[in-house]
Amino acid sequence: MIVTPLSPAAAAFRNRVEDEAAFLTTCEGGDPGSPENRSIWLLGIEPGWSLADEAADTETEGERAAKLEAYAVELQLEWLFNRNAFKLLCALEGGDPEDFRAFAQRARPFERGSTGYFKANLFPEPCNKVGEWDAHSAAKTGFTRKDDYRAWLRENRFRVMKSWIERCRPCLVIGTGLTHIADFLEITGTTGTPTVHTITVNGHAKRLHVATNGMVPVAVIPHLSGGPHSLNSNEAIRLIAEQIRSEIGVESPA
Repeated sequence: MIVTPLSPAAAAFRNRVEDEAAFLTTCEGGDPGSPENRSIWLLGIEPGWSLADEAADTETEGERAAKLEAYAVELQLEWLFNRNAFKLLCALEGGDPEDFRAFAQRARPFERGSTGYFKANLFPEPCNKVGEWDAHSAAKTGFTRKDDYRAWLRENRFRVMKSWIERCRPCLVIGTGLTHIADFLEITGTTGTPTVHTITVNGHAKRLHVATNGMVPVAVIPHLSGGPHSLNSNEAIRLIAEQIRSEIGVESPA
């Protein structure tokens, strides 16, 4: 069997993902917290690539990199996922999802230098669609198949994420994406499949799972992308937040 050597780019990607000290550089931003000052962690499946990102392609690489590093609320408000995330966090705090802009301006979730909220993804390589895998991603990671890429990350990145969760003890981990419930349970050290809870909005059922038998409380909810199976209305977000608060309560981030 001939093993093809990794390119420098792929080797660098894998080394960074495996390195616990580099974990924060593979995440979107915010404050991972500590046992004394606990944060809420919001975890997606993988970074997306939105129309707003495409429109920003006219910026220089340096300009865009600086914006992404700062991860300012004003930039985040361009993205539907983040707007819905702000609605959820606002509702978890007891507010109205419609007040998400005022909440975001006050709390500054996930922004560089902010406290109380942290955002990351299970798989760090951005893709426009969950099933997508192109030549750029293959070259960057050294995996020609997305299934192989994910299998490697489950073995190497997940242990790093689990270690950081154990170290920081977030007051709540929110996993967005029911198809990846097993992954969210794995990184929080949760055993068994939590009881399913169902909310209904305009005749459409939305389910979530909440567990407290792992290292930290975890809630696995529908995605926040705005698709038909996601949390695509303020009422759905409000009811999901109410269910989470009812199950475990939510501490205000320190």
